[in-house]
Amino acid sequence: MRQVPRYPIKTTTRRIREVLAENGFEVTQRTIQRDLKELSRVIPGLQVDAEKDFPGWSWSRDAQLLELPAMDANMALTFQLADHFLRTLFPPVILNRLKPYFDSAAGVLAAVDNAAYRHWEEKVRILSRTQPLIPAVIRENVAAVVYEALFRGRQLRARYVKRHGDEVEYELHPLGLIFRESVVYLVATIWNYQDPRHLALHRFKRCLLLEGKVEIPAGFTLDDYLAEGSFEYGVKDGDMIRLVVIFSNWAGRHLLETPLSADQEILADNKQGKLRIGATVKNSAQLRWWLLGFGDNVEVVEPRTLRREFAETAANITEIYYGK
Repeated sequence: MRQVPRYPIKTTTRRIREVLAENGFEVTQRTIQRDLKELSRVIPGLQVDAEKDFPGWSWSRDAQLLELPAMDANMALTFQLADHFLRTLFPPVILNRLKPYFDSAAGVLAAVDNAAYRHWEEKVRILSRTQPLIPAVIRENVAAVVYEALFRGRQLRARYVKRHGDEVEYELHPLGLIFRESVVYLVATIWNYQDPRHLALHRFKRCLLLEGKVEIPAGFTLDDYLAEGSFEYGVKDGDMIRLVVIFSNWAGRHLLETPLSADQEILADNKQGKLRIGATVKNSAQLRWWLLGFGDNVEVVEPRTLRREFAETAANITEIYYGK
């Protein structure tokens, strides 16, 4: 039963037999077919599609699956907190796969004889340091196929809409997923090319799982892909820099408790309301976005190249608002 996924993902009796064999249980495919058919008559939510050659088995969307051990109040509270936190990170199509667990957790907390658990929602708030965005809409059938392809190491064929509206057909070798705030990206190679690309999941119109195995470029890792500058999160020019900045006291005070780096130093904490901080950090676009977010409450002192860059940015902003 644990090998049967929730709809719209499906599995076949052949796949179940393979998994059982891998775990030391030798059984015929015909036996599995007969057992599943009998079980579907007595277990709500266990269903099979109408595919003649390779029937697909799944649990219905609202099936309440038996979980052991039983969920206690603390575990239920953990699920409920995860539900609230993940809403700001994951698209609904992904969270819907966890909805039965979240619903079970809500039922446990509603039944528990403890007012503190029942009213926990009144006592917890989750704040973001970035501007909240509504997650991009991902087609449910797309997410199901992409996840299966990625975790089973299979290729897929996809219809993809480029940023400017053009549609293209790709055969992809999935390599990983990147969750970046409200958008999910699939990292993959296209056709037989070896250079990985990232494609936004919400721009996929349809996907088809293929039989071919994924071919992973030699030495590929997600961390290396990001470090090369993908998503503009990586190191610029391959450098680590010694950053020296002056913050207004209120803007930089949080760095006393959550440092920029292990070697961070507070170089000055004067009574004029300023904090002079030094730290070794990646010379990345992400660093620039973070510093620019403080506006005139931060001054870049070193390195000099970064200081000049910020001076040019400030001049450009002044020109936009005030003209030459």
